[in-house]
Amino acid sequence: MILMIDIHNHVIYKFDDGPKTIEESLEMLRIAADQGITDVFATSHFSEIIPREVESDYFDKLKILQEETATKNILVNIHSGSELFYHLFMDQTIKEKKVASLAGKGLYVLMEFSLFIMPTGVEETLYKLSMNGIIPIIAHPERYPAVVQNPQHALDYLKYGAIYQMNAGSVLGRFGKEVQKLSMWMLENKLVHFISSDAHTVKNRTFRLKEAVESLQPHLDADYISELVEKNARKILNSERIEKVKVPDLQPQDGLFARLKKKLGLSSKNYLIS
Repeated sequence: MILMIDIHNHVIYKFDDGPKTIEESLEMLRIAADQGITDVFATSHFSEIIPREVESDYFDKLKILQEETATKNILVNIHSGSELFYHLFMDQTIKEKKVASLAGKGLYVLMEFSLFIMPTGVEETLYKLSMNGIIPIIAHPERYPAVVQNPQHALDYLKYGAIYQMNAGSVLGRFGKEVQKLSMWMLENKLVHFISSDAHTVKNRTFRLKEAVESLQPHLDADYISELVEKNARKILNSERIEKVKVPDLQPQDGLFARLKKKLGLSSKNYLIS
């Protein structure tokens, strides 16, 4: 069995759009353990303003869940974290709120955008985080319509210091064929650092890392798969910096984009840098 770490999931009960009861949280963690997942980061949704009582509620429930997993012999370590909604002053939020960074170490932040509108100023914010010694992990970039329609963004954000977490469901085609094809293109070109579940429930959106790994084994080398589901996440726990992707300066006619254009059936105008 491959040992895995899941850096993006919603297992804290009665908090966001994840499980409604602690029993459901525990069942989700049993599913994770059965797949070979040894550690999870409980990345509940947080917005720009994080009231003290909301952060306290998160940590209280996290502690209870940690104690219950130990009592019930569910062999999964649970670490703190958040899926922090993008805003212009994320560096300040990370300094002030322990929940804002993964495992509370102040080094990595998992961030998300609106699925409908890509905000302005993203590049500047990513650069500012990087200059402050913070490594921004963009959650499921393959799911954003702006990236699907203009895959140049998948390279642009890497240039400004971001690294990427991809959803297992995207690899498995659960968000549509276009998202799946874009996911495979990004993986084949080693633009991704993590694959995670983004689990919310016991049934539909649950832990699927094992299934995703099995689907990728014919296409990717074993060492890269290990980086995606365990080695890079281990670096977060050890406060080690992950090496950034060296991004080539590509134009629409280059082979990398030509292959993606053929896969997605997009017109060349979608590849111009905006």
